Amino acid sequence: MGRNKTVFGIGVLCFIMGMCLGVVLAGLNKQEFQAEEQKTRKTWKRQEQPPANSTLADTAECYLCGNHNRSLMGMFRGRDDLGVICVNDWYVMDMQIRNLDGMGGGGSGWTVGAEDSCSFQTDRYPERGISEITVEYGANSIFDVKKVQGHLCQTCLDKLLEVMDSCGYEGEEIGAKDICMVDFKTLELYSLQEHYSTRYIRDYYVQIDGEDEEDMDVIGIYTPVLENGERVEDIEKELESMYN
Repeated sequence: MGRNKTVFGIGVLCFIMGMCLGVVLAGLNKQEFQAEEQKTRKTWKRQEQPPANSTLADTAECYLCGNHNRSLMGMFRGRDDLGVICVNDWYVMDMQIRNLDGMGGGGSGWTVGAEDSCSFQTDRYPERGISEITVEYGANSIFDVKKVQGHLCQTCLDKLLEVMDSCGYEGEEIGAKDICMVDFKTLELYSLQEHYSTRYIRDYYVQIDGEDEEDMDVIGIYTPVLENGERVEDIEKELESMYN
């Protein structure tokens, strides 16, 4: 009888110790999970570009708003269309979403930029108001502000820095890709970093797929506001012609 009581007591003691150990381990696992979750939640953030000063002496020579002969912006400025800029070497690719000059311009193409910079594969359907550009990153496709400080006036440089954002964990250097979108009509710039997916720019819908680290797909679609199936702008023009 005494032996049975001893065995029973040892069993109870082992059971209690097991329960306590389980509670302790569960508590430690929970604390570790919470700590990891809190760490992830607090450190993942948008990384902005620091301010920088323009070194351009003559603002009339700005590559974006000015007339420097090495910038392609002079060819497209004022057009009611969108483009993609490979910033480091300032290569401007016209998306040709619309057939604005009656010359067509549709089809597929391939444009190779400077060595180790971005290259562009294009599929354009301006008769339907659709254009797709695949930007393939080069070895030097991380944005470098030093390459544009002498090309942009201070106002345009500030606009560019604002859209050259990136996302990552605090303490890790996640460089922004050296591409952005430009509205040729307004000269506004828009981010094409991978954490953006869609946006509206005036009458254009833009879809961005940047999950692949080697390239990015940008699709632009002309989507004007419609009223009873017709463009509001066309209705206004028709009414104006009736009363003039």
